[in-house]
Amino acid sequence: MRFKFFYTWLHSAFGHPPQLVEARNINGLAIGAPHPFYRLSGALSDFSENRYGHVDLVLNAVERVESGERAEYEWEGQGFTSHITRERVRFEHSVFGECPEWPIWCCTLAQYKAALQGYRRFLDMPKSIESELIIELPDGEPTGC
Repeated sequence: MRFKFFYTWLHSAFGHPPQLVEARNINGLAIGAPHPFYRLSGALSDFSENRYGHVDLVLNAVERVESGERAEYEWEGQGFTSHITRERVRFEHSVFGECPEWPIWCCTLAQYKAALQGYRRFLDMPKSIESELIIELPDGEPTGC
């Protein structure tokens, strides 16, 4: 599973100048193409560019869960709530809960951690149309989803 972090231009229809915004691509699919990992991609967008240190906070919590210091951790973003345990990270839509449009989905803790670490490294790069980072997520299937 390959995640690509990059910037793209967002053009407004209301006469505002274009903005450079973050984007993610999964396995080279077009933006918006269906893929099970789109929920993980959506969950990353809840971190608002680490503006308040939330990526660092959750990475720290993930490491504490991974080491067994904590049994679980829950991160509630605007789009998704992430229920984090050693066995899996479970994503539930923060507004609608479980519904046909937003089914519950899980990935492994290692996949979630790799995505967060990649996103954190990407945020340290210059905010430029030329900046991009490609990471490989570990293989694996979560248990108990």
